[in-house]
Amino acid sequence: MEFLFNNSTIKAKTIFSTTPENGADIVISEEKDFDRKTIIEIREGNSVTCIVLHWSHFSEDVEPSLFWGEDERILFVGAGYVSAVVNIASKSLIDINYPDLFWGWECLNNNILELCELDCRLYSLSGHLIGHAHVDPPYDYEVTDDAILFSSIVMGKTSIEFK
Repeated sequence: MEFLFNNSTIKAKTIFSTTPENGADIVISEEKDFDRKTIIEIREGNSVTCIVLHWSHFSEDVEPSLFWGEDERILFVGAGYVSAVVNIASKSLIDINYPDLFWGWECLNNNILELCELDCRLYSLSGHLIGHAHVDPPYDYEVTDDAILFSSIVMGKTSIEFK
């Protein structure tokens, strides 16, 4: 996969492998056994940052989810049982999460919502955690001016307030 932005290009390639990656700027890994790795290259001018994501999933047809905040130079990445927020400028992890199952990222009201099977987290575009809510599938959510309201069978009603 290749994504073109105003001032950067992101390439991502997933392979089935448990071999460690040499030469990566940042390595993100699940706590459990993993069976695949995704190599992500972010090119900004002449600079290239390499991130390796080690992960697993019960389905072979799943790809990682990426959200690139080009202005802030923050990458939100997740797959399987791991997700992370990466500061590309400093080549450092801002946050790492080990959800029961990562589902994806969504941009809401200039924030980034991480959707997972049992927990949802809201981040600012600069990668700082605003809040989280426990959920259980199937769950629905509604976005209001002040919050994200979640509704699920077991957890009932939970929410994350925008700050």
